[in-house]
Amino acid sequence: MSKPPKESNKHHYVTQEQLRYFAADEKRKWLHAFDKKNGKALTPSILNSGSENAFNTIIDGNERLNFEVMFNAVDGASATIIREITQRRSLSWMSEEQVVTLADLGAVQLLRTKLARETPRVLAEEMRRLLAEIGADVNDPELAPPNEADSKRGTIYAFYKRAELRDSFLRLTPGLVEPARSARFLISDHPVVFSNPFPYGDHALQAQGILIHLPLSPTLLLTWHCPTIIDRLERLLSIEGDDHAALRAYGRGLISGEPVATSDEEVERYNAIQVAQSRRFLYSHAPNFERVREQLSAQLEGEREALVHLGKMGEGPPPRAGMPEGWNMVVHGLRDHCMLHLEDIDEEGEGITAQTNNLALLDAAAGDAQLEYVELYDGPRLSRYLSQVKLEKIVDRGPGWFRAVHFDDSLRALDCQIRKSRS
Repeated sequence: MSKPPKESNKHHYVTQEQLRYFAADEKRKWLHAFDKKNGKALTPSILNSGSENAFNTIIDGNERLNFEVMFNAVDGASATIIREITQRRSLSWMSEEQVVTLADLGAVQLLRTKLARETPRVLAEEMRRLLAEIGADVNDPELAPPNEADSKRGTIYAFYKRAELRDSFLRLTPGLVEPARSARFLISDHPVVFSNPFPYGDHALQAQGILIHLPLSPTLLLTWHCPTIIDRLERLLSIEGDDHAALRAYGRGLISGEPVATSDEEVERYNAIQVAQSRRFLYSHAPNFERVREQLSAQLEGEREALVHLGKMGEGPPPRAGMPEGWNMVVHGLRDHCMLHLEDIDEEGEGITAQTNNLALLDAAAGDAQLEYVELYDGPRLSRYLSQVKLEKIVDRGPGWFRAVHFDDSLRALDCQIRKSRS
């Protein structure tokens, strides 16, 4: 009688198959690693990288549940599609079903890491500290942070309820980037990372302008693109000209499914995102981590504890780096977004009353009968926020004058009444 297969104990939150593309040896057994916590370079085996013993095992008294097998089907499908992409170096061959598989890969890789698992506990601890400041009883069982078994159950729940997460990836368009010269991509222990080219953009799956990156190999990066970025590239390509050559090349590659060559500086920028958003370990086929050390020194950050953190009670959102000086209004519509630089603001006007010289952009924003929200910035700091609004041009005040007001007339009237009562 044959023995049942031995239960696995080495559980990977970044699969061995994925890490093998970053191997340093021909047999693909080991790679180079950098530990953000102590600043040391290592040469671990791929078996021991991106993993922990019993990471996907719940131990509750005498009960023991190993749910590592839960990932088998997804890992098999993901390994197949990554192998095809890295061999073909193209996305043009993919069917609709394979695009869904790619989205599922992104969703599962995002939710399965140690950083994703630890975030609820960190947030719970931060909430307890905030509540303690206002006199709450932090010993109340209702405020207890999740224990290890709870966190693992949370991973199981997130895995089986990931359809919404996968759908968020499906609204994005995947594309490929490759190095034009000698720089190479890194990968990390939390390899699905976020960026946003707009200074007012958020780092969330549903955020307008979002880009989501996953390194597939040292010479290939997969990036999912927000529909608003695709629209901008398509509009640019619809106009003949030689301007914005780099953006035009990027748009052509993205739409065709072929990889876009990028500079060493851009590769390092992508790597910096991996460094900043990883939990603790970076992985590479090469031993040079000098740029990683420089980036960590600039960030003054070592091991990352959570994906997000709670702000301090009573404080507004932190300033946004990269926002231009002066007054600017960020406009988020249902399908697009923009930023209007403001020349003047009427403090006594209804809603947000202001003037801009960006007349064409104002016309486009005012043409949307319903906007999700607008934000008024004074340099990097958020000054006001209005949701469910529309922009009305004030023709009799001259070019560029407009007001941001509620699109619902009853809410608009209520807002006016409240404003009058305060004056």
